[in-house]
Amino acid sequence: MEPKNILVVGAGSGIGRSLLEKLNTNPGYFPIGISRRGVTLEGNLERGSNYFCDLGDQNQILKFTSSLLQSWKEIHAIYFASGDGLFLKIEDLEWEDLQKHLTLNLSAPILLTSKLLPSMKKGSLLCYISSTAGRQGFPESSPYCASKHGLAGFAKAIREEVKGRGIRVTTVYAGAIDTPIWDGREGFKREDMIPASDAAIFLESLYSLPASFNQDEILFLPPKGVL
Repeated sequence: MEPKNILVVGAGSGIGRSLLEKLNTNPGYFPIGISRRGVTLEGNLERGSNYFCDLGDQNQILKFTSSLLQSWKEIHAIYFASGDGLFLKIEDLEWEDLQKHLTLNLSAPILLTSKLLPSMKKGSLLCYISSTAGRQGFPESSPYCASKHGLAGFAKAIREEVKGRGIRVTTVYAGAIDTPIWDGREGFKREDMIPASDAAIFLESLYSLPASFNQDEILFLPPKGVL
């Protein structure tokens, strides 16, 4: 049996990096990642590699997806783990920072879905990693909350579009996971957070579940709840 082709978007650090490493331990998978920290895609794809793609640049996304579809005729799962934080009082927000944030957290996943969805068949998985900020509001986090609410709303719509094709769509509302997004933020204890490697174990399991059912939305929290 041919290995299953799995793409991890945002594999340069944090959840995405840990997830790519976890997927690569399963010989039944052929995972690759994309991020700004990746290597240039030249020639054949290499299992477990993280390839360069600036997700803030439309042309970069289009170039990568075109190259990927020349190598992969079918994609079995896509995990959308990319994104950054923009945490500040709303009156301090600058237009340029807002546009960069929304492009990375929301527009890039939408464009990638648009270009790669035709290569997905019955039983495949689209997993969008949102946040508890995609379910509720937090102070000094309004752009981030808006982007994560938007990603969750997009996933709901895509779920309706593809349910007749047997494609699974899962939204994960992730609580505090120990990743670089928390660097420099005071008032949070990293030891109370979920290690990224533990989050990867959970996320990896979503694709291996029977394709006879779909986990639409999952709230994934550390033991102390929303921090």
